[in-house]
Amino acid sequence: MQSPFNAYLSLVGLETLPQRVSQQVVSAQRIAEHLTSAPHVTKVNYSGLGYTPQYELVGKYFPRGVGQILSFQVDGGADSVRRIIDGTRLFSYVPNIGDARSLIVDPAHITHREVPAEARIAAGVSDNMIRLSIGLEDVNDLIADLDQAIAAAY
Repeated sequence: MQSPFNAYLSLVGLETLPQRVSQQVVSAQRIAEHLTSAPHVTKVNYSGLGYTPQYELVGKYFPRGVGQILSFQVDGGADSVRRIIDGTRLFSYVPNIGDARSLIVDPAHITHREVPAEARIAAGVSDNMIRLSIGLEDVNDLIADLDQAIAAAY
């Protein structure tokens, strides 16, 4: 059972949830689109992009966007991923999702670390994958941060 003050804080947070999620979805879409042409990025996984097999379903079931989670793959392997993650300044290295802060992880070594390599790779979680959960920071700042981290890693 929550105290009255904690209940009040929960309600205050819920009042702005639609606006926060809307901003995160717009930012995730822009970042996904940007990454499709970024150097050293070999694949972007985001159903809101026009070339994904799920794109028709997105328009039908998610008319306001698909969410703030996306992943992408880069040239090289785990060493490249580590350099990129270490090079970001705005993203926090936390495996959560849906935070007000933008988060970055390497799923192969965090969320899927106990999955056998063969099963993990069959599921599409490679050593060169990075997952983002987009927060409320300015989208141009997030794009610039990813660009500088990727450039510095190579």
